[in-house]
Amino acid sequence: MILKKGLICYLAKHEDEEEIAYDVAELKELLVNIEIEAATVVVQRRRPDVNYLFGEGKVQEVREQAAGEGIEAVIFNRELSPRQVKALEDLFEEVEIWDRTQVVLEIFSRRARSREGKIQVDLARLSYLYPRMLGLGGVLSRLGGGIGTRGPGETKLEVLRRAVREHIHGLKEEMAAVRQSRAVLRQQRQSAGIPVVSLVGYTNAGKSTLLNALSQSSQPALAEDRLFVTLDPLSRRIHLPSGRTALLTDTVGFIRDLPKKLKEAFAATLEELQEADLLLHVIDLTSPYWEQQAMAVDEILGELALDDHLLIKVYNKLDKFEGDPPTDGVAVSALRGANLDLLRQLIENALFPEQELEILVPYDRLNEVGRLRDYLKVMAEEYLGDGVRFTVRGRLQDLERLRARLRAPGLAGNK
Repeated sequence: MILKKGLICYLAKHEDEEEIAYDVAELKELLVNIEIEAATVVVQRRRPDVNYLFGEGKVQEVREQAAGEGIEAVIFNRELSPRQVKALEDLFEEVEIWDRTQVVLEIFSRRARSREGKIQVDLARLSYLYPRMLGLGGVLSRLGGGIGTRGPGETKLEVLRRAVREHIHGLKEEMAAVRQSRAVLRQQRQSAGIPVVSLVGYTNAGKSTLLNALSQSSQPALAEDRLFVTLDPLSRRIHLPSGRTALLTDTVGFIRDLPKKLKEAFAATLEELQEADLLLHVIDLTSPYWEQQAMAVDEILGELALDDHLLIKVYNKLDKFEGDPPTDGVAVSALRGANLDLLRQLIENALFPEQELEILVPYDRLNEVGRLRDYLKVMAEEYLGDGVRFTVRGRLQDLERLRARLRAPGLAGNK
């Protein structure tokens, strides 16, 4: 794979060298995913310039440096305004101008496979690019085809802007249908009483590998050592130690400063997290920046009003980690299977707190017992004149749902 030669312009918000090193390392990794190698980094500490983000004198120096080193792409670590994009493209002429938001959007565009994923990514990209269509420059050329025109080089700007507006409107209508469909599926899951466990975590933390390991499905999810492999929610049944089952879902990986347009476009996907009974926060122990990544995920969960959800921290890639793992969660190796039985038990303990209750099932409704055994642990059963009294452990809401189906007398009470 031939990589373009890139240069990163990093406008620092602070003096913390470790934070800057982390940001730069992450941006370099993002760039490799769109075939850009950025060996050169220019850091400036100042307030953002309204025209160039960097100060005018500094950006002129970067322009000369880029020309001398044969740089093909200049990448800024902050989101550029439409005015800045236009000014920088005019200044750098043949050199591509990118900002971090556009880099992430481009990666998502390349990863999208399903129709739903493509709708969400296209909506995010076009919503970001539309206000930046100030001329037929480099950022506009990356709109690509598929928006109802033959390409930005073959039409007037206003025709293209109208086509993009219409395409955005159509994508929003399609997303509304997707959200409605997902709402129906969630209602069906809720009525069936199947608890939902959702995987969250920084991109490339090993969520898809963990999904495959826990579910042991005959249709494993795609799991690769690269960023943003999973854009579409994937669901698999998992079996817990007592024989109960739960639905395990994988979602899009998070990243620090996740672009606002992506959050808006992936609203239908992120809504799945709202309905989860339990979140598994998967953390890559092998990353030198795992603490910062875990904090970034916590911040995003807070933005989504999910910071009070029931959550288990899962420290992954234990097989490649040296030292003592953190003790506020469970350390596993999804790839090697280490401690997965312990994780299953923790999931069961969280989903099914140990409440011991009694319920009477009439003899003419014993066909419901199979469903009862799927989601509740039967401790004892006693045959009486009017039915079988089961002593069970499980979630109160599951018992109440069963009682409603049976139209049986109320719970005999707690033990």
